[in-house]
Amino acid sequence: MIKEAPDLVLVFGDTNSTLAGALAASKLHIKVGHVEAGLRSYDRRMPEEINRVLTDHCSDLLFCPTETAVKILGTEGIENGVYLTGDVMVDALKENIKIAEQKSNVLDQLSLKQKEYYLATIHRPENTDAFEKLKGIVNAFCVIENIVFPCHPRTEKNLKQFGLWDMLTKKTKQAVPQLPNNQ
Repeated sequence: MIKEAPDLVLVFGDTNSTLAGALAASKLHIKVGHVEAGLRSYDRRMPEEINRVLTDHCSDLLFCPTETAVKILGTEGIENGVYLTGDVMVDALKENIKIAEQKSNVLDQLSLKQKEYYLATIHRPENTDAFEKLKGIVNAFCVIENIVFPCHPRTEKNLKQFGLWDMLTKKTKQAVPQLPNNQ
């Protein structure tokens, strides 16, 4: 940032790198814009929640996906530089659905029909890192047929470590495609 001397640093979402970018820019007196501003879970045990709050409070421009996000910022005393811009994740989903409908054959590969399956993901540490919570989720999955479960690498590791992988794959008609390691 020192070398490039940008007029604005734009950060997105609620990851650790989001907060790091916002803090670094703020300390260098570079304006910060935050995409997905104002979102809250109100669960301070989640690292993402801390990242959201701190990023919003050191940002100059706050691009909110919803009216609720705008109101949340208002309750926190942030009213200047707040813009209701819409949800880029919803926009990306809508655009990629069109692409998937044209190019994907995953339903044929998994012998599934449209609207006759469930898509499930588990990746948050509070759900994947505790045996009892993960076992409860797996038990719920085992009573539902036709779940497509793109499994996060950490989730797969814990499923196997906790002895739940076979339970998940044998008791259900689930497809469990693995994500590439870089996702």
